[in-house]
Amino acid sequence: MDEVAMRVLVVGDGPLGQVFGLWLTEGGASVTYLVKPGRDSWEARTLYRLRRVGRPVPRRLRPDEVLTELADGSWDMVWLCVSSTALRGPWLRELAEKTGDATIVSVGQDVHDRAVLGEVWPSERIVQVTPAVLAYSAPLADEVPAPGVAYWTPPGAANGVSGERAGSVVTALRGTRTRVARRPGAGETAAARMVPYVAALEAAGWSLPELRARLDLPTAAAAEAVRIVGGRTPALMRPAAGLVLRLLPRLVPFDLPRYLEAHFTKVADQTRLMLDGWIAEGTSNELPVTRLRELRHALSAKMTS
Repeated sequence: MDEVAMRVLVVGDGPLGQVFGLWLTEGGASVTYLVKPGRDSWEARTLYRLRRVGRPVPRRLRPDEVLTELADGSWDMVWLCVSSTALRGPWLRELAEKTGDATIVSVGQDVHDRAVLGEVWPSERIVQVTPAVLAYSAPLADEVPAPGVAYWTPPGAANGVSGERAGSVVTALRGTRTRVARRPGAGETAAARMVPYVAALEAAGWSLPELRARLDLPTAAAAEAVRIVGGRTPALMRPAAGLVLRLLPRLVPFDLPRYLEAHFTKVADQTRLMLDGWIAEGTSNELPVTRLRELRHALSAKMTS
């Protein structure tokens, strides 16, 4: 008797949603997309797996359906491949009413995402994934032969999964590097370490040399954010950040500065949401937020200049 395919609903068809949809289909799942009106006129899309050496490897994503409206149905999983900002909307409850007892998978990493989801679904059904992949609408330059989504997984990196139903998500992503996170909140800690540098990069006009010259503020802000989410601040954080910023552009198989500007300009509202969330959380718990406030002010000044 043939095994019944897992039924997965992916909300959002941005680059990350397409990559996870591809991996889920390759893992044997039956995948349906729920997208905004006007974005449903596709049956298949080409994704390119980038490599450090060699030409990109094209992969074809063919979902079962692409919908703009959802009828009541029986789903095994619902993947929320949208920004943390998008989770703050009435559509979430409407989705819950039509998706049964599905496992809810979120790729958002804002400190308040789990609480937002917990207002709609029981906590035992919520799984958070920390993606170990960079994905974007290509081409940025000439790295792929035709338009599509390009993605790259750093060598040795693995998607982190946390939640009571984490095992089922690891199983659904068979064929990829995915593991159960050692402790809850790993995604929030990763975001707290990274996003302050992204905010500082935006304030520096997306110039990596300018950011490298001004690492003190984002490093201090990241330390505050990590403490707020209950994580551990790595030793020698500033020298490590400087080294990464010097080496990473040489290691990735695409134009890193152009990617950072294109991607994080698109999700600029999420960057601000996360900074505001850490500031609010830190203030309520009487933790230092001085450098986070300074960084947030730098972003506001950039917007008005």
